[in-house]
Amino acid sequence: MSHVASRRLSASRIFARLLIIAGCLALTVLLVFHQQVPDVAGLGLVIDNLAPWLGLGVPVLLLLALAARGRGTFLMLLVPAVAWALIFGPMVVPAPTREPVQGLKVATQNVHERQVDSAARSLAQAGAEVIALQELGAGQDAEVGRTLASSHPYHFSVSTVGVWSKYPISRAEPLDLGLDWDRALRLDVETAAGPVRLYTVHAASARPTGHGDRDMMLRNLAGYVQQDPSPRIVAAGDFNATSTDRHFAPVSGQLELVRYSRWGLALTWPRQPFPVLGIDHVLVRGVEPAGLERVEAGDSDHLGLVSTLDVSAP
Repeated sequence: MSHVASRRLSASRIFARLLIIAGCLALTVLLVFHQQVPDVAGLGLVIDNLAPWLGLGVPVLLLLALAARGRGTFLMLLVPAVAWALIFGPMVVPAPTREPVQGLKVATQNVHERQVDSAARSLAQAGAEVIALQELGAGQDAEVGRTLASSHPYHFSVSTVGVWSKYPISRAEPLDLGLDWDRALRLDVETAAGPVRLYTVHAASARPTGHGDRDMMLRNLAGYVQQDPSPRIVAAGDFNATSTDRHFAPVSGQLELVRYSRWGLALTWPRQPFPVLGIDHVLVRGVEPAGLERVEAGDSDHLGLVSTLDVSAP
């Protein structure tokens, strides 16, 4: 009787180990090829943007392996663990910071129409010389303008996006990224090192039920940047896409993503109970990143970003 029970136990453990091995292989394939998952019912969108969090599957499989035992299952856990480390590990390591030759601090935040004056003041106190805000409500650009009148007197806004600068602004214009109304702009910030072209965008929302407008805006923004001859370009805003989203690739293919200066990912949304996605970004071309920090400003559901850039002559 005990011999039969032992055989049954062995068979169940073998089956459990096979399931764990299959889970390790499936997780590895998902980590490596998440951008090839068909976007049926928004599945691709969800997996792309949560891709770094797939690494949590490794400790789950480890707990199962501890229950099932077996040397082979523990060895198989190395496969998804190494895959995650190679793909996402560099994103969580702090980017090096340095003292720029000619520094420019650029901040961005989706203020969500909440306490916009407080948000602008906090970003200015964090040292931002150029402040880009998205999702401004009616008349709130004037409210921010009054708050920053003495420190950031130069201003240009279009619809729900605006920029306030310590330095003169020139060649400012709204951008048509394919929507019926403007949610992006570009302008030149006249720094001591010369003009820096700044793009600010608030991409359309992305939901499993539909993200076509966002994808179109990102493609069109990438097209503008690709044709832009400016030697120094900065793009900052709410892209409603993480860096692992397949539809963010056209933008990140044209510009370098400014990486976070601390351990972990630069997660910015939602602010409460804790950030899960990094959908706000600063990207550059012809400009050297020197640091990136998250800032709690105002009462938005997004955290702000303050980037330190070296805009000395390329």
